[in-house]
Amino acid sequence: MAAEYAYLAIWLLGMFGIIGIVIGSVANFAIHDSLSHDEQFVWRRKIPADAIKRK
Repeated sequence: MAAEYAYLAIWLLGMFGIIGIVIGSVANFAIHDSLSHDEQFVWRRKIPADAIKRK
């Protein structure tokens, strides 16, 4: 019975580790994403300054 608990604990640690890596990667992407990067590499154009809403 102890072996099954050990396997379950290892699987749960692995699963939550993978989920944590994915969440961390998405958070890192969202933090470092910027409008200037999008203008330069995605849209390949500049947005007029008056069209950008400032917070």
